[in-house]
Amino acid sequence: MKRFSALLALSVVLLVASTQAQQAPALKKAAAPAKALTWVPLEDGVKRAAASGKYVFVTVYTDWCGYCRKLNTVTFKAAPVMAELEKNFQSVKINAESQKTVVWKGKRMSEREVAGREWGVTGFPTMLFMSPKGEIIGSYSAYADPDLMVKLLTYISSGARERKVSFEDFIEGKS
Repeated sequence: MKRFSALLALSVVLLVASTQAQQAPALKKAAAPAKALTWVPLEDGVKRAAASGKYVFVTVYTDWCGYCRKLNTVTFKAAPVMAELEKNFQSVKINAESQKTVVWKGKRMSEREVAGREWGVTGFPTMLFMSPKGEIIGSYSAYADPDLMVKLLTYISSGARERKVSFEDFIEGKS
């Protein structure tokens, strides 16, 4: 009986120690906040792009869209995507169901109106790519994993789209 009690006590001690050891790295990771993308309002993004020569990246989303949430939790947290967006784009989020006021081409309207009426977005997620002048030069309407997103972003930021190189040729290195 004493032997059983000793083994039971030892098992409890090992279980507690093991649990604490597993939690320690998680606590260290949680303590260091991950760098987040800088999202700016639409009007600011267009103005900053014009001043800096950067492109504008707009993600149009809805709260109920599962792939929109996946973009936020996976794609927009991937280091290569974050690096490309920070380097070459002003990043903007537009909620296609929001009544929040934005300014587009000098007109005040809701995010819902700019997404639907002005841009014609009907599916989610939709990513819009704008020139530094604020002109829409491309779009992509579907989920994009980090690898595809980096390719889309570099296709735009390299100027290949404006040189009329197809995305397929760009991916194959024929630019």
